[in-house]
Amino acid sequence: MTDYARVEVAHPELKELADAVGDVKGDSHARTTIQQDLEGQRRYMEKYREVSATDEIQQGWDKNEPEFHAKTKIFSVMATAFEDELGTEEGRAAVNRARRRQGEEMGKMMAEKVRAKGLPLNLQNFFNEFWAYFQWSPKLDTEKYYDENGTMVKYVLRLNCPIGDYLRDNAPDTDYSSNYCDLDEYIIKAYNPNAKYSRKHWVPGGDLYSELVWEIDPDDVID
Repeated sequence: MTDYARVEVAHPELKELADAVGDVKGDSHARTTIQQDLEGQRRYMEKYREVSATDEIQQGWDKNEPEFHAKTKIFSVMATAFEDELGTEEGRAAVNRARRRQGEEMGKMMAEKVRAKGLPLNLQNFFNEFWAYFQWSPKLDTEKYYDENGTMVKYVLRLNCPIGDYLRDNAPDTDYSSNYCDLDEYIIKAYNPNAKYSRKHWVPGGDLYSELVWEIDPDDVID
């Protein structure tokens, strides 16, 4: 869907800078990059830092950067151990299955909570549950797109990512990092399998910030 009846942009000045970034990604999850505009990304991040300076969640996110790095290192140690014990291909596949199960359990739990309230499995209700779980994650720079009936059909989130910083600087490749970061996709697909998830920017792929996109066409909302 490309026609929207209403758009809520939290910070137009950030969107303007993000839209001006000239990156060209090689896939829908930003794992590969054909062309990278790091200067444009830096301009965005400078303004992001300015805008988010007084945001309490962002402050906590940045303050806990060493903890995020430590937890991501634990993931890396375990993921590497799986590869050492089982071989790279099977070890990595085992980590992927574990993360997929985790995401599916979380997504199904969120769907059950929404259904228990007698509500449809749309994006509005998804994010009510999603952000209740991920309270500690910044949600400062967002875009929300609605159709003519007031149904949210697209949600865009941009943020810096200390988890991604660690993976970008230490993971052997982006496929390895995907086993950590694809959890978001597993969650939304388990919540509503008709949903679409993509990334325009991804820190483990070499970007300075991540830009995540969730979409559900109104016809694909499950009652």
